[in-house]
Amino acid sequence: MSKRKKPGRTQPAPADQPDQPGQPGQPDQPGHTAYDTPTPAATTQVPTTQVSTATEVDYDDHDLLGQADWVIGGDAARKARQQGLYAGYVLFLGALVYGLPIVQAVFRTSDAGSLGEQLRSPVAIALLVASVAALLGAVVFAGRFRGPVVPPMPWIDLVLPAPLDRALALRRWWRYAAVGGLFVGALSGLTVGAGLAFAHLAGVVTIIVTTLVGTALGVLASRLWLWSQVRSWPGPDRSLTLLWRVPDALRELHAESLRTHSANTSTMAGSALTGNLRTARLALTRPVRHGRSARLRPGSPFAVLVRRDVLGLRRTPGAFLSGLGLTVLGGAVVTWAFTQPAAPSIAATIGLLPLYLGFGAWAEGLRLQADNVGTPSLLGTTEVTEAVAHVTVPTALTVIVLGGWVGVAAALGSLPADALLSLWLVLVLVLAGNVLAAFRGSPTFVLRPQMVAIWYAVPALTVVVLGSVVAVLTKAGNYTWLSVVSWVVYAVLAWSVSKVRRLTYLHRS
Repeated sequence: MSKRKKPGRTQPAPADQPDQPGQPGQPDQPGHTAYDTPTPAATTQVPTTQVSTATEVDYDDHDLLGQADWVIGGDAARKARQQGLYAGYVLFLGALVYGLPIVQAVFRTSDAGSLGEQLRSPVAIALLVASVAALLGAVVFAGRFRGPVVPPMPWIDLVLPAPLDRALALRRWWRYAAVGGLFVGALSGLTVGAGLAFAHLAGVVTIIVTTLVGTALGVLASRLWLWSQVRSWPGPDRSLTLLWRVPDALRELHAESLRTHSANTSTMAGSALTGNLRTARLALTRPVRHGRSARLRPGSPFAVLVRRDVLGLRRTPGAFLSGLGLTVLGGAVVTWAFTQPAAPSIAATIGLLPLYLGFGAWAEGLRLQADNVGTPSLLGTTEVTEAVAHVTVPTALTVIVLGGWVGVAAALGSLPADALLSLWLVLVLVLAGNVLAAFRGSPTFVLRPQMVAIWYAVPALTVVVLGSVVAVLTKAGNYTWLSVVSWVVYAVLAWSVSKVRRLTYLHRS
């Protein structure tokens, strides 16, 4: 409820009565009638004084926002709530049907005592803390481009300029994000805790503890997301105290910042649905602020391409650090799965995805080649040679990370001979998957969300499925089938190379 002055109607002040005793149209003295001609003094107009009667009127801000919501969105608010409830219902069923069995499989496929000791080791705890920190860092990074509070463009243009409390005008979208973060965090903690309890690695109290920890992480992630959105636009207050001062954080959101985030949302959604990720990458690229004084040294074409990728990582430290974090995490889990007898085979499945994504974060040069495929090479190299040059830096960095974890495993006294061969196959598989992802081209089917999602997931699924098969065969000691799968891995690499040639020739024809 707010009070604002509402201007009242202006009324004329009462006019002074004339000094003459007679008025037109009224008899006042004998001998005069109403039809007599009035004297000049009687017809003189007396000036009036305007008196303003402004009053204070109580406005119900909730009612005004409700009317604006109905005019702009109609019944969209109620449908959005229904869609949110349905999404939560589907997510809960997915966690119950798929999440809980997978978590149990991770803990049941090995000796419970040995696995429990390894999970409570300092290395495992450090990796868990690093994973949580990397997740929160990804939330902060995402908030720079697309925050939790993104109302539609008509709401930004028509409602926000009104004299209303901005925290009240934006509260609905923040509630959606806050409730979603709390629900996802609590459900994740509940799934992990239930998996530990059903695998007899912990008691029932663990379920309560993990649920509370997951809820706290969900709340922290949503508030960090909002804080990062506030920091995406220069303002007077961008301190960490906004994490617990949510209304003040909502008031700090600038209209231009909200327009930018809304445009980024449309760009990313359109690019994802049409299979054109280049548009999203160009729209979300930040200006270069690091390494601007560094220059590319001349040399042979292959060396120049490699130096160009190194220079690109120097100028984008965020990509380098994100790739390093993902590769360290994925490499640790994969190496643990191949070298430790107590590790479950499914652990390799979990570690392959961050390893694949970390390699991709370092392979920006490969994606740039795919974006500009078909154009003549200024250095005179072939398309395959250029692709090999662009995967040199991420491959070398991944080898260094995996070599470091192999050294740790050897220091602990557990390094089977077949583990090195399996890790080599995993490296080849991750390299081939990233080449497939970069040179996937454009979708040639009917653009439906489900089909586009599957089309995007084909390279990652290829890496995860074949890598999991390699892990299972390595654990079982079945070297005959392992040799067969190794040939399949090399076939995937050849397929990725053929995609480079095919996409290049299609653009040149």
